[in-house]
Amino acid sequence: MSSILCNIPIGLDFIVAIYMMFYAIYFYDYIQGANEDRITNPERSDYINNQNKNNDFIFPLYAAILAMGSIYILWSDIMNMVIGFAILVLGVLYHSYFKKLTKFIPAFKNIYVATVWALLVFVLLNYYSYPVTNTAILISFFIFLKVLSIQILFDIRDIEGDKKKGLLTLPIFIGGKYSIVLNLLNVLNFFTIAIFAYGIFTNIIPAISIMILVIFFYEFSYINQIRKEKSVTEHYMMAACEPILWALLIQSGNLCVNLLQTSSNLL
Repeated sequence: MSSILCNIPIGLDFIVAIYMMFYAIYFYDYIQGANEDRITNPERSDYINNQNKNNDFIFPLYAAILAMGSIYILWSDIMNMVIGFAILVLGVLYHSYFKKLTKFIPAFKNIYVATVWALLVFVLLNYYSYPVTNTAILISFFIFLKVLSIQILFDIRDIEGDKKKGLLTLPIFIGGKYSIVLNLLNVLNFFTIAIFAYGIFTNIIPAISIMILVIFFYEFSYINQIRKEKSVTEHYMMAACEPILWALLIQSGNLCVNLLQTSSNLL
């Protein structure tokens, strides 16, 4: 999405490096969360602990880090490698250090995760030696608010486990009132889409991004379903898949514009 809107040709090397980076981060978080999962998901906790005893998780974790480092060595430079591994370290420290700060700072873990995702726009710019633009800043802000919204929604699902851990997530901070949290998510959804609409109106971002406005109705739909059914679990995947939809919608808008230009040239 960022590469299309910022007009940066993106290569497979960057995509794989970022994928391996986050694979390692989330895989490590998955392993470290085994004991905590015993509270809410004992079956998964037992499975992870059994795999850990057999060292079955060591190879994929280190292989991902090695693959990421190899890409930076072969196709990039030292500065980008430092930035990449800095994000990797911040991601790994999330579970062991930064997540615990949520005991003292409400919603800190949500803000932390959303910030890391938002910074990826600037990682892309630096990787290909492009300057920071208003387009990149607006996209980064969009990603921050969207990921923040998704993380808050996930916290509704994990409210009982987070209470036992003593984490001040937003749903816990406001007393576990679903309706207030869902209303807040609808406000964030509207505000986020308004940012993109403003970007299109002022030509900060290209008109092809108008397709992203579909996300407003998509998120509004699953939030209302959660409100009716009083369950987050069934709609968890709809929220988790949002970033994939961003890319698909922007790409579909790009293809439509290219098709119209080609047709116009033929005529």
